[in-house]
Amino acid sequence: MLSERALQIIEKLIENNKTPITSRTLALYLGVSERSIKTYIKEVSDFCKEKGMILDRKPGIGFVANFSQEQIELINNLKREKKTVMSKKQRMGYIMYILLSGWDNYTLALFSEELNVSKKMIGEDINSISDELRKYGIKINRVSGHGVFITGDEFSIRKAMKNYCLYPVENKKTQEKYDYRMNEEEVEVWINNFGENNLGKVVDIIHKLEKKYDVAYTDYSFRMLAEYMLIQLFRIKKGNELQSKISLEQSPICEREVLETVTDLYMEICNMELNEYEQQYIDILFASAVVQAKTDFNMPRIYGNERCEEICNEILEYLSEILNVDLTENELLKTSLESFVPESFIRTQYGIEVRNPFLEDIKEMYSGIFAICFTLGKFYEVYSKAIPTEHEISFIALFLGGALHRNIKKAKAVLIGTSGIAAANIVARKIEDKIKEVKIVAILSSGKIDNIGDYDYDIILSLLPNIDYDDNVVYISPMVSTTDENKIKSACFEAVSNPHMDKDSFTKMIDEEHIMIVNEKVKRESVLKDACSILCKDGYVTKDFYQDVIDREHIEPTTIGNYVAIPHGMPENVIKPKVFVINLTYPVNWGGEMVNVIFLLALNFHNVATTKAFFTDFGRMVGSEDKIEGIKKIDTPEKMVETLKKELNWQKV
Repeated sequence: MLSERALQIIEKLIENNKTPITSRTLALYLGVSERSIKTYIKEVSDFCKEKGMILDRKPGIGFVANFSQEQIELINNLKREKKTVMSKKQRMGYIMYILLSGWDNYTLALFSEELNVSKKMIGEDINSISDELRKYGIKINRVSGHGVFITGDEFSIRKAMKNYCLYPVENKKTQEKYDYRMNEEEVEVWINNFGENNLGKVVDIIHKLEKKYDVAYTDYSFRMLAEYMLIQLFRIKKGNELQSKISLEQSPICEREVLETVTDLYMEICNMELNEYEQQYIDILFASAVVQAKTDFNMPRIYGNERCEEICNEILEYLSEILNVDLTENELLKTSLESFVPESFIRTQYGIEVRNPFLEDIKEMYSGIFAICFTLGKFYEVYSKAIPTEHEISFIALFLGGALHRNIKKAKAVLIGTSGIAAANIVARKIEDKIKEVKIVAILSSGKIDNIGDYDYDIILSLLPNIDYDDNVVYISPMVSTTDENKIKSACFEAVSNPHMDKDSFTKMIDEEHIMIVNEKVKRESVLKDACSILCKDGYVTKDFYQDVIDREHIEPTTIGNYVAIPHGMPENVIKPKVFVINLTYPVNWGGEMVNVIFLLALNFHNVATTKAFFTDFGRMVGSEDKIEGIKKIDTPEKMVETLKKELNWQKV
């Protein structure tokens, strides 16, 4: 029998029979992550194979079903046997849409009737929603005889709608192609939730602005502008205008000319005169958007161009220290940061969110770099007075990952041969052909090992299985297998990213007393509270550390992919560095992603030496799916310490 989620996927495939459908569309429909879709699609594929139903996966296009009418009827019979209901996320999305839209006559009974679940379940959903909306200062009220309704300031309600109204509440379809930067899934949600006529108007406004100034907004900026402006029109037409100041500045953040142009376009296209507070809303949005042109017309002036360069240099110097790679001379990376950071600071300051469509890919490809970039939150806290979202961090991780790939520093290696220099030369050429990260500087026979000290090298590659020289020996076979390649690449990364660091003083950051192996089902908050209590009792953090960690998680979850989370608090609540490791047999939901391995970081990210010591090796470790899979299977603190110190290269093995 198919699971409920698998049956929902097949329903969507039938709806799109013979038409491609992407993993992202399926994830949005089910209310799960794209990673979860991979699990359910296997169940669907196996079912289709068993029933002789054609389901093809076309890379870059999506899944294409080619079901016959008889096969579709088979599925319909299954649906009759097993009634499909909305997922919890879909129910919560619908309830949030109703409440945030301003309805105040919905009761638990009405929600129960519409969503075909019990009033008890609706009550539980509303309790969960209440926790989510509290982040925005929005309160859910339940008044007997008057239904359920919300109270909160207008700006916060709009930001909550952007974040939570992710599922279409109707089934309208459109053939309109509004802009190449918008995908069909987004358009479907927007026209059903906020009105197709409204969407056409806001796209027209942005297009006319781009044409006037001969610029193009980045894809994520265009979508951000369209969605927030669409919500603005929707709210104003329902009689909900901003009535108080929302900008922290005395004058417009973006160029006054741009603000005046957009305001005029609202009157021309929407027949709507914006009050001063709605103009501030527009000002913040356009100051938060990035254009793909070298013009100054709408660049934010909060820091000014010179100050922006100084801040980006500070960030590059900090990252260079952490990675032991000079990034300050990388002009492409510097330019990318300078065009991204000012708007990113403004978005973070005002709670304006953008989505990076490649977030999951970045977590998978650059999970180590993504973890390192989390430490850049200290710059946001200084200049934005707020914590950045994982989407903001992921853009910087993408820039940094690309820069590191383009600027690979080769590790110098000495190769120790077994069957003479001629055979070793063949192996050396094979290594350099396969692995661009390494350069063989010398080839020595086994009898010349004592001469290794005459050469400048980073690592030793040995065809001999048992030479005893130092920690930098990598044992390989003459075939240079895939396993050998991975071992050499790992050693090269370690050598060039941190060649001379003495880590002896950091081995105490991980110990058996601060490792928790949890075999029963637990909640995120409870396990974090237990760990923070131990850290506080042992003198590593203050009593405020736990609440600090939880507040941080409520703003933005600290998942980094590979079933790993790195919760952390503010530096002022850290007394001395410690890493508390929690291994969960049963994964917990961590802001929409499942997590098994938790590294609770009591680190002062302002202390470059400590941060560097940890993240240089940590980034490499968490970036390896195989290493994390091995860690998940560890069942004792003793084995965990041994494995982590080995993987982090914090002790001789």
